[in-house]
Amino acid sequence: MSATTDPATSPFEPPGVPGPPPGGRSPAAACDLPETCSRLPGLGQHRSDPLWLAPPQLPPWPIVWFALEGGPAAGQAHRAIHLWGLAVDDGDREPVPEAITADFEDAGGRRAWERFVARAGETMERRPDARWVHCSPDERASVQACAAAYGTPAGLLARLEEAFFELLSRGVRRAVRLPLDPCSIRQVAGLAGFRWRSPRPGPAGSISKYLEAQASADPVEQARIVQALADSNAEELLAMRAVWRWMLEQGPREYCG
Repeated sequence: MSATTDPATSPFEPPGVPGPPPGGRSPAAACDLPETCSRLPGLGQHRSDPLWLAPPQLPPWPIVWFALEGGPAAGQAHRAIHLWGLAVDDGDREPVPEAITADFEDAGGRRAWERFVARAGETMERRPDARWVHCSPDERASVQACAAAYGTPAGLLARLEEAFFELLSRGVRRAVRLPLDPCSIRQVAGLAGFRWRSPRPGPAGSISKYLEAQASADPVEQARIVQALADSNAEELLAMRAVWRWMLEQGPREYCG
């Protein structure tokens, strides 16, 4: 079974971009950054408030928000990715999340990768300057593993790797110290005011759900599970966008200290 979220038919309705985060969050543990400047006016004086260190260094639009479902298996990272999610964002309207999912046959992972590669190539042709923003090193590693296992058109992998921008390490942690432990996209987006609709299953949970769908003999149940995974992935894409906009709106315009 293979599914791509159709903007016209998907039941997922993306939440709106949030405003400034509320103060007085907890816990007090923070992301691992030195405390090099004082809090800015308007953020309060509690340990649980964000501590801005520098103006956010974020590339401009257009952006391609990028997230995966699955996780690397030992020596077989390419076989564990069952959903490739992306949303093209020109900055002037809410982006429409897309999901490319693997069918349940032995070659399902390869076919999903080939469809993703085709979509990525098309997107890069239309928006050659777009940065592909993702949460962690896992997305880059998974793309590299699939490229090694299945191949890519000439030059596409190099172009993707050049376009990648890791949001948490290169964007968030260099600009702001947050009262979060762990410092995950779910935690950061919540601090930024993003309203999550459902718990993220995580790599293990996502794989478990996909395997549950694969083992089911009921096409309706399979479609329900796949759609739930697509909706969860879409929510992560929009959460990254919410964090991005929050940093642009709330971050300092000049360096601290």
